Amino acid sequence: MLHGQALLVYANRRQPGEEKTLHAHPEGQIWAVRQGLVTAQLGRDSWVLPPGHIGWIPPGTLHTATVHRAASGWTAYLRQDLCRGLPARPAAFVMTPLADALLDRIAGWGTAVPELGKPQKRLLGVLIDELIASPVESLYLSMPKHARLLKMAQTIAAAPDDKRTLAQWAAQIGMSERGLTRHFSAETGMSLVQWRSIARMKRALELLSDGNSVTNTAIELGYDSISTFIALFRRTFGVTPSRHASA
Repeated sequence: MLHGQALLVYANRRQPGEEKTLHAHPEGQIWAVRQGLVTAQLGRDSWVLPPGHIGWIPPGTLHTATVHRAASGWTAYLRQDLCRGLPARPAAFVMTPLADALLDRIAGWGTAVPELGKPQKRLLGVLIDELIASPVESLYLSMPKHARLLKMAQTIAAAPDDKRTLAQWAAQIGMSERGLTRHFSAETGMSLVQWRSIARMKRALELLSDGNSVTNTAIELGYDSISTFIALFRRTFGVTPSRHASA
């Protein structure tokens, strides 16, 4: 994609429903979303990027992306040697005002940059430092590798309204509650309760961006209380579902 160049960066606009087929490239990719909503499937894992967030895809990572609402922002491809310091796994970050300004400045270098001069390398280094220092969002949904845990996680992701308890899931997949909890946390980095909450919030963003009402979204996700859904959404994303839907 870079054809020997160091950096490819451009402002982009994507239309709802636009998808990329599953692919990988030797460059690292930074995807910054100013407006709209983008979700990405990264092998078994996935992340969701609402406005004001930046996604990072390391070199060689299989991925596909879907636009759920007209999206605008920046995409940057970095040669492998320029990716040092960024995470080895995909991640989602808050787009701080400094990161926003830096991306705007870097986009002004032109679409393709054959080689970076010292001032450009310093500026890119500041951007990477800012990403690493910014809050890492729990918008990245990592799938467990254990076959029974993976099947459970895939079921929950496909039907976030599933209300089976930890005890019920443990009995269903033939594990003890303690074993399920320990292995699931070790393989995903979060508890089953946290993971299911993120899966629901990810689906909530998709439903709202596709035009569903707050009430219907809460019901489809299995919430008995609309106010509980609104409070959790606001705690996760900093805005209410209705504000996100109207943005």
